[in-house]
Amino acid sequence: MSAEDYAVLPTDRLLELFADAAKRFGLGSGQLASVRRMRDPLASKPAQNPEEQKSAAAQLWATSAVLNARQPIAQVERMLEDDDPDIRATTAAFLGELSPELAAAASEGYLVELPTREVLALQRRARQAPPERPTLEEMTDDELVARFEDAALRESGAGFLDYLENDDDKDLQNAIVGQVWDIMRQLKARGQLARLLPLLASDNLTVRREAATACLRTAEAQAIGVLEDVARNLGSREGFEAGMALARWRKDRTIVYGV
Repeated sequence: MSAEDYAVLPTDRLLELFADAAKRFGLGSGQLASVRRMRDPLASKPAQNPEEQKSAAAQLWATSAVLNARQPIAQVERMLEDDDPDIRATTAAFLGELSPELAAAASEGYLVELPTREVLALQRRARQAPPERPTLEEMTDDELVARFEDAALRESGAGFLDYLENDDDKDLQNAIVGQVWDIMRQLKARGQLARLLPLLASDNLTVRREAATACLRTAEAQAIGVLEDVARNLGSREGFEAGMALARWRKDRTIVYGV
């Protein structure tokens, strides 16, 4: 089809052709397979046909040019939330300017196999500073545990921000990590680190990792088991941080300064 042929097609048909080309091109599934093989070298690798990909790429460029001009934002946002990693990844790459914030979340989410909206919520949560009062010293033990979980969730969200392009995002991530450590220190000072044990079962990877790190002195075997499980996420920030926590602990039983 020529550019003129695509230009006269209805928007719904263009979206169908774009989605078809996205699946044939295999951007998302290919990258996701690479991440999975880092964890498991025996994980399957999707078959690729260079000629098929070339044809799909041409269709993506042609359809996206018309779609970007027409700006069907609602339909594009639904594609950014699609369960298919190829549709999510390719929509973010070719049509992301129509919904930049959601596209950024989609680009991060499919690689960690989280829904786009969940990643977006975590990104937004990272930017919401906790209230100044009460201070950590003024909080009850229950409030401290809740603040710890919130800070770890904010740290999780900060991991999805583009800190390579934005120095402020990197500063934010470092600040949140510092807040997590401050809460650890306050709980240790009260002899209450064991209150974090229920968080070892959290659905959130960062919450599990930080809670396990904090609990190394109070429930060593259980905490090590959680950290070893997180460390299997090779190539990810969470896997790296869990591996470093284990290395520090095994070398000289260090957690973080003051804990």
